[in-house]
Amino acid sequence: MYEVIKNKRKLVKAYQLGSDNAVIKELMLNGKICDLGDGRYEIHSQEAVNGTVGGEKAMVGDWIKLDSTGSPYPNDKEYFEANHRHIEGDTFEQFPKPLSAWDAKLEMCPEVMFLVEKKELVIDKTSSDRRYTAQLWGTTEAAAEDAMIVFYSISYDDAGNVIDCDWNFVERGEFDRTYSVIR
Repeated sequence: MYEVIKNKRKLVKAYQLGSDNAVIKELMLNGKICDLGDGRYEIHSQEAVNGTVGGEKAMVGDWIKLDSTGSPYPNDKEYFEANHRHIEGDTFEQFPKPLSAWDAKLEMCPEVMFLVEKKELVIDKTSSDRRYTAQLWGTTEAAAEDAMIVFYSISYDDAGNVIDCDWNFVERGEFDRTYSVIR
């Protein structure tokens, strides 16, 4: 696997779901965020739009960030608040930390095998635009053959076997704009 890091001093705009915010309202008017009621939302990120009609699920209190194309994507409240520092207004600094990432140029590894076996990652070698599909954030997401799989955390048992992980697809252009490969 690659070791990657978000580009240093990555400033992001972020908006908390459930807040009275003009950007959230605009995204809702444009159909990028749908209020499902009962404190639940559907977020139409790049990967969700490529996956199915539905969007990624998020809750009141979770945060929405905008990728470099202006598409929203959710961050769990706890993850966001542990990995970002408020600068001012809607601007936050994302703390850079090394992460693991994988793409199809690499050999199959235990972490991706775990995703296939336990997290229902489907790798369709006959499709270039929907090479990868999986249930993420409560919806089916898809990614092209050049996408990266980024691991935000990986848990191992005492024998070194993967027992859980937090991960997502990252579209290649977005990856190239926002991450640097360390090794």
